[in-house]
Amino acid sequence: MTLMDADNRYGAVSRAVHWIMAVLLLVMLASEVWFEALEHTLSDASLMAWHQTLGLTIFGLVIFRGLWRWLNRARITPPAQWATMAKLGHIALYALMILMPLSGLASSLGEGDPVTFFGWTVFGYGPEIEWLEDSGEEVHEVLANVLWLMIGVHVAAALAHQYLLGDRIMKRMA
Repeated sequence: MTLMDADNRYGAVSRAVHWIMAVLLLVMLASEVWFEALEHTLSDASLMAWHQTLGLTIFGLVIFRGLWRWLNRARITPPAQWATMAKLGHIALYALMILMPLSGLASSLGEGDPVTFFGWTVFGYGPEIEWLEDSGEEVHEVLANVLWLMIGVHVAAALAHQYLLGDRIMKRMA
């Protein structure tokens, strides 16, 4: 098993980061459900602190993954007829994974609340900026819905490649 990507299989680093991010994104996107389930057990501030920590962790992994992809020149090339769709899909996923934490940050800063990462204050309390909070929340919610959709498209494309087209693409990331 190699760390770097090969022509026919992703390396250990790419695979590990992909699956860690997949799990964290699903946990994060489902946070509205677990917020409601835990609202009587934990305070809103505690729940938001976990949400922010997960969001900043995912954001850091996205940055790392982008750098790794740039450094790791031996990329698997999709079949020519699918190359444009694959590229657009991945650009959309990366854009969403970057814009989501930025809109969440805008919402928190607009609310005047602190932003924390594993208990460390990244941004402290500040003045409430209503337009920033409102627009940040709206954008964050819309992006979450679009991200759910894009994850579904990504999974459907992988399954279609694996089982309909028979190119065994899922083996490359397993």
